[in-house]
Amino acid sequence: MLERVGDLIDHDNLEMRKRLRTMLDQDPLYRPSYNVSLRYEREIALERLLKICQQQFISVLDFKNNPLRIFAAHELAGLSDGSMATKMTVQFNLFGGTVLKLGTERHHNKYLAGIDSLDVIGCFGLTELGYGNNAVKMETTAVYDSQTKEFIINTPSTKAQKYWITNSAVHARWVIVFAQLT
Repeated sequence: MLERVGDLIDHDNLEMRKRLRTMLDQDPLYRPSYNVSLRYEREIALERLLKICQQQFISVLDFKNNPLRIFAAHELAGLSDGSMATKMTVQFNLFGGTVLKLGTERHHNKYLAGIDSLDVIGCFGLTELGYGNNAVKMETTAVYDSQTKEFIINTPSTKAQKYWITNSAVHARWVIVFAQLT
C-alpha cells in the first residue's frame, strides 16, 4: 500500500526515481558532510553529480525527450545536496538547455554528450554587477572577428562584470555569455 501511495505522489519516471533514491540512500558518497570548507563542498558536489551522470539519471536531451525526467532528477538531487542540485541546474538547465535550444547541429554534435558526461562543464554569464539580469541594459559586448572566426568579448566597466556565474569558480571551462552584439 505504501509503495502505491509513493507512486501516486511521484506520478512519473517511477523506475528512475526508485533507482536514484536507492543510490542516494545507500551510497556513502551521498552522506551529509558538516562544517566543511567551501573548496571541499564544491568538489564533493561535483563528485556526486558526476556519479549521477555516470549512472545516466539525467541528460540534457531530457528537455526534449522527457522533461519530467530531468525535473525528477533535480527534485531528488535537491533533497540530497543543495550544492550538487545547484551545480546540476546550472550544468543542465542554464548551460546545457541553452546549447540545446539555441545551438545548431554543429554545437549539439560537439557539446551535448560532453554536457551529459561532465566532460564539458559550463556556466551561464547573464547577470552584470550594475544591471542584474536586465539584458537590454548590459554593457558587455561581443564583436565578431571574421579573420579568427571568434567573438571578442569586452567588459568595458566595473558595472559590466558578470556576476553569479555558478560553476565558474573552479570547474567550468565553457560559458554561455549574454552580450550586446556590435
